[in-house]
Amino acid sequence: MTIPSRNPFEAKLSHDGHTYNPGKGSAGLHPGLKTYGVIDPAEKIGAAAEEKVWECIVIGAGYTGLIAARDLVKAGKQTLLLEARDRVGGRTWSAEIEGTTFEMGGTWVSHVHGRLFAEMQRYGLKDSVSMTRTEGGGAAYFTIDTGSGSRRLSLKEASEMTFRAWRIFINVDGQDGRSLCPLPYSSLGNSRVSREEVEAIDKISCQDRIDQVADQLTADEKALIESLVPHCTGGTAANTGFLEMLRAQALQGYTPETFEECWTLYKIKEGQSTLARKIFDDADRLGLQYAFKQPVRSFVEKDDNVTVTTASGMAYKAKRVINTLPLAVLPTVQFDPPLSKLRQEAIQIGHVNHLTKVHAEVTGDLRGLRGCTFPGELLYVYGDGFCHGDESTRITSFAGDNRGVLNPLQQPEKLVTALKRFHPMEIKKVYFHDWLSDPYSLAGPAWYSAGYLTKYLDELQSRHGNVLMANSDWASGWRAFIEGAMEQGALAADIVMEEVGIQGANAVVS
Repeated sequence: MTIPSRNPFEAKLSHDGHTYNPGKGSAGLHPGLKTYGVIDPAEKIGAAAEEKVWECIVIGAGYTGLIAARDLVKAGKQTLLLEARDRVGGRTWSAEIEGTTFEMGGTWVSHVHGRLFAEMQRYGLKDSVSMTRTEGGGAAYFTIDTGSGSRRLSLKEASEMTFRAWRIFINVDGQDGRSLCPLPYSSLGNSRVSREEVEAIDKISCQDRIDQVADQLTADEKALIESLVPHCTGGTAANTGFLEMLRAQALQGYTPETFEECWTLYKIKEGQSTLARKIFDDADRLGLQYAFKQPVRSFVEKDDNVTVTTASGMAYKAKRVINTLPLAVLPTVQFDPPLSKLRQEAIQIGHVNHLTKVHAEVTGDLRGLRGCTFPGELLYVYGDGFCHGDESTRITSFAGDNRGVLNPLQQPEKLVTALKRFHPMEIKKVYFHDWLSDPYSLAGPAWYSAGYLTKYLDELQSRHGNVLMANSDWASGWRAFIEGAMEQGALAADIVMEEVGIQGANAVVS
């Protein structure tokens, strides 16, 4: 029996997310899902907010902004948080639907995500973890359809096939990537590998590498790698840099056997929005002032202060700004003085992640189901536990770059067709957040094309005057993960505290 968790928050309707009722065409598509992340009232800000000079303004209430804002107010800094949405979490949030939690964006946690687990421990969620995989669940096999017909493999057979193919694909140096990516948090300039060596490997795409080893792979193994890359990156094997996969290999311990534990197994039982709310409420308790539903339109720096103007015409001034807007959203905001030419070039090129992530509630027990279809509108599927009531299964599925292939807002019925390709299933409802049409994301979290990291990462991480740029899209470690978002928020807050000034409890008075 599934026991619903006790949660101190009330799920309220957000503007984000969609529900689709199969068989009803466009009439079956409904916007808005309930979540613990909605902040009501949407504003807590003093009457003189536009007249004062804040010590810091934080733009965005995703995990980067939440960590930064919490750390700053904990240190006694006068901090204002501005967020375009009606909720916290940014690209990571959970919908609460009839007693079941659906993670609409960032989802999984891992023992190797140290910052994230520290926050879970801080807020009493360290042991509140559930698993995507259900031992002994129904349909416990792997369905594969890669052009040679649809068939079923045991989960063990599918794992062994994937692991063998991955080892051949990744072992470009004879050491499973260790010699080229020994320190994944220091991709550039570390003591064990020269920048020239990293730049050389960064020139090739994942498809280039697949082509190099194609004669060592069976047709199914080749298709599995060509599908696994976009499953990870939200792009394609052709437009994803091979260095991205070397970094993934290093971060997960240089072995494919740890992929599931690091990437797709453990979840916060109460949902990511619960953790986000706990961080936000902590900052609120400590005196954070905030305004939601306030998209930012411009940053203007003059006389060492930065003026932030919102879409509603409000203007706030601060000594420092921490800007957490994603890479794809930066072109929608004006900077004065303008961004550097190199950063503008990086923004114009952008990253490769244009993913589709879909949930479905299906009749019966499919908790053990795994599968891959390639090519296809959706690439991978996971049985993801029972829904509340234990009579239907939560299914989660991912695609790579679906631009021009599948638009879930315009073609929702194609989601149903794509899901049924994995396995015959009776789909009751489909839930999704279309990140590509969302004006505050316009893409998924960043994965880079060949040559991008070595040319642009340093610039993306650099500050723009008194505007600090902080986002998981250019994190040093687990970029595109919750862990990377928290890394960026903590580092940015530390810089602000150092520059704005903190007087310790036992400060020496001269």
